[in-house]
Amino acid sequence: MHRRTFTRLSIASLLCAPHLAQARKPQSVTIVGAGSAGLTAGYHLAKAGIEVQILEASKNWGGRVKRFKGLGDMPLDLGAEWIHDDPNIFGRMIGQGPTDLGIRTINYRPQTYKFWHNNRLNKFNALRNFYQEVKFLDTTWYGFFERFMLPTVAQNISFGAQVTHVAEQGNRLSLRLKDGRSLDTDKILVTVPISVLKRGQISFSKNLTPPNLTALKDVDFGSGFKAFLQFSERFYPDMLFEGARSSILADTWAEKIYYDAVFGKPTRQNILGLFSVSEKPTRRSALNNADLVNDILSELNEMFGGVAKASFSGAAVQNWNAEQHIQGSYSMENRSPYDLSEILAPVSGKVFFAGEALGGDAQSTVHGAAFSAISAVEKLLNE
Repeated sequence: MHRRTFTRLSIASLLCAPHLAQARKPQSVTIVGAGSAGLTAGYHLAKAGIEVQILEASKNWGGRVKRFKGLGDMPLDLGAEWIHDDPNIFGRMIGQGPTDLGIRTINYRPQTYKFWHNNRLNKFNALRNFYQEVKFLDTTWYGFFERFMLPTVAQNISFGAQVTHVAEQGNRLSLRLKDGRSLDTDKILVTVPISVLKRGQISFSKNLTPPNLTALKDVDFGSGFKAFLQFSERFYPDMLFEGARSSILADTWAEKIYYDAVFGKPTRQNILGLFSVSEKPTRRSALNNADLVNDILSELNEMFGGVAKASFSGAAVQNWNAEQHIQGSYSMENRSPYDLSEILAPVSGKVFFAGEALGGDAQSTVHGAAFSAISAVEKLLNE
């Protein structure tokens, strides 16, 4: 099992809404992106009485947080799924401290493990003594934001609003949109995936360009997809890996994990998940959804015999490489001479950045994105 799966993350200092409300207030703040960071920032800014607008390039809020209903009787996270920390982070994310919000979670500790190597399935149940996580019982990350943050900011989100250029206009900022519109604001918080910035889809005028922005070329943004397959019978273990035992325990960003997607949840459905991420695009990442499902079924048939295809009843697929405004999974290795916080440092007290890439020790997680947004809001209100 890999680094991110084992890591238990913590946030040393968390901000709360009362503290933010006491800060100096700009007249207006524009947030670019309605994902985890954008929604969190919008929520805290609105609670602090700031005039806030959130510009989302796609037709949906959530970014890499996405829910699917219709496969079995449980909602499924097509994007971020694991919590990667203590459940008390939920209260902290909304500025209430380590408060019990009534979100039901499970102590996720799979008991049966196998790995596929040299065309053989091998048991590796010793992992049950080392690996444990926290997962949602009957909701999702999408459901968390929908319940606790969206009601505060829903009226502030504009969809199909793709920002292409940020420039100074007197003491304010002018934002140019792809559809030709221009919007003015006092300050801007950019929360788009770093893939968008790496491709130069948002440009900045000379005085507003982060000095180390070109170093993003040396920060990997992974390739990834998730798939859920429903079967009439369960033939698979709680977790299944591919490769030798040494590769399973290797410290790498690449992961390919089959897992019982409803382990510990109140359902009788048999749903197998496949989580796949890598530093570079894989053969599967270029397949359409139907071909991808068939390819997965063929692999499962090779592992378990004809039972996979014989008992298959449906699937849901999310290829994050195919999402126009994301095109990948999350930030990975930083090979530049700068920390990500130096590459995406605030500029002129007007341009700020947040997102999972700026999550520090919690990089690539939902709560890392959220806490980076809270930190950015504090800086924004105090500069």
